Amino acid sequence: MSNFKRNIIIFSVIFIPITFSLGYWQVDRAQQKNEIMKEYDSLLNLKGVSIKKNQSYKSWMPAYIDGEFTETVIFEDNAILNGKAGFKIYHLFHGSDDLYIFIHRGFVERNLIKNDLPDIKVPQGIIRLEGSVLNKNENSFIQNIAESDPRIIQEFSLSNIVKKFPNLENKYIHNFLFNLNIDDENKFLPIEKPINMTASKHIGYAIQWFGLCLALLVLTIYAYRRKDE
Repeated sequence: MSNFKRNIIIFSVIFIPITFSLGYWQVDRAQQKNEIMKEYDSLLNLKGVSIKKNQSYKSWMPAYIDGEFTETVIFEDNAILNGKAGFKIYHLFHGSDDLYIFIHRGFVERNLIKNDLPDIKVPQGIIRLEGSVLNKNENSFIQNIAESDPRIIQEFSLSNIVKKFPNLENKYIHNFLFNLNIDDENKFLPIEKPINMTASKHIGYAIQWFGLCLALLVLTIYAYRRKDE
């Protein structure tokens, strides 16, 4: 067997399983995204539930809460919307039954100097907010960098926020966000969505990987049948 054949076969033996696995993984991800969107659509038709203490809720569950905004505002860094850098604004809200929850008010473009934080007005008085629950999973790839301004965070982590603000230690604070409805006057630009990549895009990537797998298979067959010179 010539070196050409040997190299092609070795290359294909290594990469055909890899490309096939990546294609299959993309198909699986597409199915997961379809299930997420199906559940999301079903939740949209539900009546909003009142946020209570010691309760857990599914993400995107419609909800409402009565109370008032506090002065505590958190700025999550590294938010990008329409090509612009900014912050996700999390505003602490005091519920009527003495619970606290961070309200996701949306995206605000940041100033040229990051620590020159945008001025966030505090809505006054007792109000009812309508929105949806947003559970946040911590990303192991994101490091909690110590910022000169403690209000700036890299990701939403209630435990880390409480460490920065000791006055929150003895308060009952939900560990999920309340995503404010886009039609609320206190909402900035909406940035959250149930999925970051559609199922159709995953299928598109799957077709590319399966196509590459097929090309490698054809190349291997051609190389194997090719006469040695």
